[in-house]
Amino acid sequence: MNVQVWVGNHEVSYNKEVTRWLGVWQDAMLTLNDHMKRTLAKARKAQNRVRFLMTKKGLSSEGCKRIQVAAVQAVALYGSKLWWRHGQDNQAQQVQKSLNEQGRRVTGCFRTTPPGGLMNDVGLQLAKALLNNRLRRYKLRQMMMPDAQGGGRMLEVRRYVI
Repeated sequence: MNVQVWVGNHEVSYNKEVTRWLGVWQDAMLTLNDHMKRTLAKARKAQNRVRFLMTKKGLSSEGCKRIQVAAVQAVALYGSKLWWRHGQDNQAQQVQKSLNEQGRRVTGCFRTTPPGGLMNDVGLQLAKALLNNRLRRYKLRQMMMPDAQGGGRMLEVRRYVI
């Protein structure tokens, strides 16, 4: 399968392996699996920095929750509106593991604490709800954009089977 990416009337060069474009890692099949793995790895690094702030600098649990939502979740879910579709339980489970770790950092709970109660106590959303909400907001923004004749929606992806 050959993929062409057009911005306006110009074709953008595209690497067949993995290409980073506008902060999103894309492979030739546009599955975005590599992007999700990389963002979750970045989120783990950010999570370790938050853990350092809590243990060494005395960051409060409320401050930790704010940083979790503003920094760690933002990193973990960057571009999720592109790869998330309803019913993708494998991706949701990977994101939920990251969210569970965030909840444990805020509360100091054990690893065996059930995720539902943990997320409820911390005030964080479950992965599926969070991903669905982000996708819903993205689709609403798309619907409010002007059409192609009005200058909006300039990105077009074409797939050809060879």
